Amino acid sequence: MNNTDQNKDLLGAPEAEVQPEAAQPENTAPVEAAAAENVALAEKKPDRKLRGNGWKRGGMATLLSVVFIAIIVAVNIIVTALTQRFPSMDIDLTAQKLHSLSDQAQEIAKGITADTEIYLVGKEDAYRKDLLYANYGFQYSQVANLAERLQEANSHIKVEFVDPDTSPTLMAEYADESLANGMVLVRTEKRHKILSVYDLFDMQQDQMTGGAQTYTKADSALAGALELVNLEKVPVLTVCTGHGELLYSENLGVFTDLMESQNFSVQEVDILTEDIPADTQVLMIPTPSNDYTQEEIQKVQDFLNNPEREEPVAVLATCHPTQRELPRLTGFLEEWGIEVHQGVVAESDAGRMAAANASYVLVDPAGGTALDGNSYNRLLAPSSAPLSFAFDSNGDITTRALWETGNSAYIITESTTQAEAENPETAQWAVAAMATKTLEVNGKESLRHVIVFGSSYVFTDSFLEATAFGNRDYITDLLQYAAGADDSAVTVQASAVQTNVMDVTCSRSTATLLGLGVFTVGLPLLILIAGLAIFLKRRHL
Repeated sequence: MNNTDQNKDLLGAPEAEVQPEAAQPENTAPVEAAAAENVALAEKKPDRKLRGNGWKRGGMATLLSVVFIAIIVAVNIIVTALTQRFPSMDIDLTAQKLHSLSDQAQEIAKGITADTEIYLVGKEDAYRKDLLYANYGFQYSQVANLAERLQEANSHIKVEFVDPDTSPTLMAEYADESLANGMVLVRTEKRHKILSVYDLFDMQQDQMTGGAQTYTKADSALAGALELVNLEKVPVLTVCTGHGELLYSENLGVFTDLMESQNFSVQEVDILTEDIPADTQVLMIPTPSNDYTQEEIQKVQDFLNNPEREEPVAVLATCHPTQRELPRLTGFLEEWGIEVHQGVVAESDAGRMAAANASYVLVDPAGGTALDGNSYNRLLAPSSAPLSFAFDSNGDITTRALWETGNSAYIITESTTQAEAENPETAQWAVAAMATKTLEVNGKESLRHVIVFGSSYVFTDSFLEATAFGNRDYITDLLQYAAGADDSAVTVQASAVQTNVMDVTCSRSTATLLGLGVFTVGLPLLILIAGLAIFLKRRHL
């Protein structure tokens, strides 16, 4: 045996080549089930992740919504508190600016230097929600808002709501004046003023439609009361009675209200049995039917010639064409240079008459008076007696016309014939006049006036309410001048603003179509259809 064979024996024979055995079929079902389970688990994992993100986004949206709503509520509370403390922050969106103070009211409020109280009689809710006189459409919320804006303008002004049922002390204090819901009491240590519903609001019938028109006078009424209770001295207008006057309380209601709105205190006196009140500045003789006695005339003369009165005083006399002869009264007027004639002033020029009535004469304010420079929209002298002057100047008395007709005027008397009326003799006539005397009192000049109007109708309710004419403004200015009250810091101009103005006019059928068809049915139906369409579209996303 050689070495090679020996080595082969030592190493051993080479291993035989191993042949792989044939593959045997195995049970793969468990493996496939496990794989499927793994796939399912893998698919579920993203779902949980997405769902977790959704909850996070939904929670954040809810939180933001809650925060937003909380902010809105907080802002609303803050704004409400601020507007209650500072009413001017509450924007007035009314077309007539019903809840905004006028310039004159603001000026009066800013000038108040004494503590002034404004009591709104009634429950606060009744004012805020317009529950007082609701059937008449009066907006008492305006009264509350304006009063609070006055309070905001000046710290001396305090506003308080007073319930009559829970404030017996205040009610008892003014028991004689019957304070009731809807009234306003304004007071200082000097005096007080009570405003009734008639002072604050007005209601008139529209002559064209027959409907009711409501007006507010709250701004000027509150401003006037505020000024009145703070005046150092209030001018007094005294109306004479007891002589069968053609002008009396029943037909002087508007005139009385006008004077009181201008801060006059109006009272009545029968000077046959009483003395003229010492604080009277204007004494009115309102077209008496019976003549004055000599003693009464002397009282009037003493009133005018009082050497101790420093402030101006005046006598206002009114006349009427049918007035009987009153020799003592007309004699007194003639001493002051003013003559009253029989007859009626008429116009031959159709352009200078009102309502196509020849005796309703449109007149002009005469020059050379203290009211020069003031503008008045058409002055009307209805059924006026003609006036003339006994002199222009006599010693310390001077006379002047206040109202004058045009040169086309003429006089109608009981003896005027038809031919004379058709071809009248025309001339210019005075229908209102004034005589003035200057006295020296305590080293100062003091004026005394006698004012005569040929027309009594000028002062009656129907003509003073007519806004087409300037009579109201002229009489206000004249009597303020006569009483020396025209130089006050502020002159309250009474004004009425309609509150139920129809901004849009349409027929009943059009209103029904718009209200029921468009806004009640149409718009809600369109919104419902749009919402349903959006819902169905998003449902399939």
